Amino acid sequence: MRLKDKVTIITGGGRGIGKALALGFANQGAHIVVAARTESEVIAVSEKVREFGRESLGVVCDISDENQVKNLVDSTIKKFNRVDVLINNAGIGSMRPVYAMQLESFEKVLKVNLTGTFLCTKHVWQPMKNSGGGSIVNVSSLGGLVGYPMLSAYCASKWGQIGFTKACAEEGKKDNIRVNAIAPGKADTAIRSKIKEDKTKMLTPEDQVDACIFLASDESRYISGQVISLEWFGDE
Repeated sequence: MRLKDKVTIITGGGRGIGKALALGFANQGAHIVVAARTESEVIAVSEKVREFGRESLGVVCDISDENQVKNLVDSTIKKFNRVDVLINNAGIGSMRPVYAMQLESFEKVLKVNLTGTFLCTKHVWQPMKNSGGGSIVNVSSLGGLVGYPMLSAYCASKWGQIGFTKACAEEGKKDNIRVNAIAPGKADTAIRSKIKEDKTKMLTPEDQVDACIFLASDESRYISGQVISLEWFGDE
């Protein structure tokens, strides 16, 4: 098993990419802390993780709230006494032309996608360092590498997330903490559910799992500060 007994926090773990990551990581031997805002989803995914014979903890958490993030990490340490991997997956989007976007909507996207990534990273850092180091994987987006119309807030948050990844990777060198990111292209997730498009020509949540397992595992022990782009390839 590539992640045997690694204690892994996955934000946004109740559905979509986060759920796929939780089950994929459990299949590779990790113990999973499922963090999400919806209690029923947290419970359901935690139960699925246990079917793999792994331990699981479900924590209801809004990652834009520092007190809730602190509780998430404290609860993890209380149960497992350490944290080895953090997957910053939770995120939201808002499709509006820039001239029609309300300040509240713009700030909400940044608060979840960027500030939430900062808060989770901040609060796992010392426990991760204390247990000998670990791996942080940020689920960014191709929207963090190129700009897309109607997605100014989303792209701003994801570009910021990638810059944050690279800065943290430099800080992590002395603490044996690696920080990397994946940048998926179009994926069939809840964020895109209202868009009319060909769902057969985009990534599935499960398509994100292998890259994250690689970055979380010891196989990538000499890799930090990198961004892996994931795009759908197939017949037109």
